[in-house]
Amino acid sequence: AVVSTQSTGNKGSAVTSGLRKVTDDQKTHKNPELRGSSVVRESDVNKNKKSPAPAAKSAGPVQKPPKLQLDGKKWSCEYQNGVKDIVIEAQVSQSLYIFKCVDSVISVKGKINSITLDNCKKTAIVVDSLVAGIDAVNCTSIKIQVNDKTPILNIDKTDGCQVFVQKSTGLETQFVTAKSSEVNVCLLEENGEYTESFIAEQFITKYNADSGKFVTELYEVVG
Repeated sequence: AVVSTQSTGNKGSAVTSGLRKVTDDQKTHKNPELRGSSVVRESDVNKNKKSPAPAAKSAGPVQKPPKLQLDGKKWSCEYQNGVKDIVIEAQVSQSLYIFKCVDSVISVKGKINSITLDNCKKTAIVVDSLVAGIDAVNCTSIKIQVNDKTPILNIDKTDGCQVFVQKSTGLETQFVTAKSSEVNVCLLEENGEYTESFIAEQFITKYNADSGKFVTELYEVVG
């Protein structure tokens, strides 16, 4: 439907008939006092704003309590810090898991099945003998001493590892390293002196035309 614009009277006067007339003293462009009072100050805008809450401080790493216990056939030595006299009386059927120990020394008396060092720093372990072997992973600046025998020693993602084995009993020990640096093997003499050898960190891979395969060899720097 079309809205009718006809009216019986003056439409303009009908629309404005309800409005109150503004005098000159009420107009801002003719009254300077009104112009000044209408200015909005920055201080008035910000006075009701709340200041931002201070950022919450991030909590540091939670220091867990040290742990040394035997659960079934598994020894757990964890979160030891600066403890130099940890002694474990082991049995051949038991294993030992050492986790996040710092600046500590662990002595294992007797023959044990296996030992694992995980995320340890500046920690030393002295063990009499092992059935399976020793694993060190994600460690830094550790020392391992075997007084009798261990078949194998696996070192993975470890920076700084000094291993002491007896010359009389440790020559058959196998060393497996991966993604590790500064790994040295010391052969202990009966008089307490030792000779130290490093485990290579650099290798070179070349194509062998005879075998049709790439072959990796120790990379030796000459000079």
